[in-house]
Amino acid sequence: MEIRKILVPTDFSETAHAAVEQALILAIKYDAELTVLHARLLFEDDPAVLPEKLSSLKKEEQDVEKALMQRIKQCTEHSTHLKIEHEIIRGYSAPSAILGYINNHEFDLVVIGTHGRAGLEHVLIGSVAEKVVRYARCPVLTVRSKEYIRERFTKVLVPFDFNEPAVLALKTAAEFVDDPHAEIHLLYAVEQDVHPAFYAWGMKSVFEIIPDLEEKVKNRMDESVKNIPELKGKKIVKVVHEGKPHKEISAYADEIQPDALIIGTHGLVGLERFLLGSTTERVIRSVKFPVLTVKLKNII
Repeated sequence: MEIRKILVPTDFSETAHAAVEQALILAIKYDAELTVLHARLLFEDDPAVLPEKLSSLKKEEQDVEKALMQRIKQCTEHSTHLKIEHEIIRGYSAPSAILGYINNHEFDLVVIGTHGRAGLEHVLIGSVAEKVVRYARCPVLTVRSKEYIRERFTKVLVPFDFNEPAVLALKTAAEFVDDPHAEIHLLYAVEQDVHPAFYAWGMKSVFEIIPDLEEKVKNRMDESVKNIPELKGKKIVKVVHEGKPHKEISAYADEIQPDALIIGTHGLVGLERFLLGSTTERVIRSVKFPVLTVKLKNII
């Protein structure tokens, strides 16, 4: 995985601070340029006092820039050789401002903090991170908290269903792990409704209907692994579960405690995404570990 330019948006929250620190670790590892970005939202304040706000905007942006530089200084105290830029941009919403900046520049990776909101809070507030994951044309690493920042990635989980995005995720994992004894866990979740006719025979699981299903899946996994030379010598753990993919992924992640999850996505948008849903976004919402998302097609 070639990483030369990294972008990390910040709003000065704790999750954003975690993302900045993870981005710095990766910038050191790959000797990459790092851009720290803050989006100033012009109309987030009370419209009644907007004229006053506009007049003091320059002073406020100077304060933001000072805080941004102070944060960078704290994080790079022992890494003075890094090339780091800071940018303050204006926009109507954080996602549109960040995505517009990504669209006008070439980045190999975006690192962004996520609060992992779910339920009604997620519906009402939404998620900047999820929108960036959905529309950014480069890989995106979401980070929940400092507790899960990693200097080395020696155990990763790759949800795997044999489609092109999953194969891309596996190839990325082969390049992303940085230890000869690293573990790559492949998880295939069988989401299969059992036809009511089988209940008469006492069969309630797809594994009862197809007894050798797990063996067949693992054999196909072996074939996929053989086609990726970078995986040679790495420990591959193959797991087959039955259930909703995002729930099985989350539960297995809690069990093995990986350094990161690497997920491939089709990059569906619009009606196509609405109809099919997004396992990736559900996983980002539910797991506490960093999630690296890679996609097949450019969206913007």
